[in-house]
Amino acid sequence: GANTVIYIGSTISNNVLIADLASVRENTNIGEYTIIGRGVTIENYVKIGKRCKLESECYITAYSELEDYVFIAPGVVTSNDNFLGRTEERFKHFKGITVKKGGRIGANAVILPGKTIGEDALIAAGSVVTKDVPPRKVVMGAPARIIRDVPREQLIENQKFYVG
Repeated sequence: GANTVIYIGSTISNNVLIADLASVRENTNIGEYTIIGRGVTIENYVKIGKRCKLESECYITAYSELEDYVFIAPGVVTSNDNFLGRTEERFKHFKGITVKKGGRIGANAVILPGKTIGEDALIAAGSVVTKDVPPRKVVMGAPARIIRDVPREQLIENQKFYVG
């Protein structure tokens, strides 16, 4: 897209769409058939699997991994620094997030450093994730809490587009 910046050392696979005003930092890998929306920022050392969709204005922090079929809604923010210090000590605490296969994150959710979103888990819009989320669970709130299982018909393995 127009005014998109892709830094040196990034690997963009075949059939990836990157929309206007996106920024892909160095040493990032993006899998095939992934869509990166308008104004998305992907920091350095991020790995994104195949057939993911990152919608407009989301922020993926450095050292994160998004496995295949992950969906990130507009305005999602991730963080990798839980120390917030001004000394060199903070560099020992950097850790990105991990979203396992088929994980979905709703609009304007916030995922704190080092958290893992389990396979097929769903984060409701506006949630603040302060703990790991187990596979196939729906969480919501601030802080996010488990409210139910993901319905069987919503699981990635039951979708027509899924190529396992």
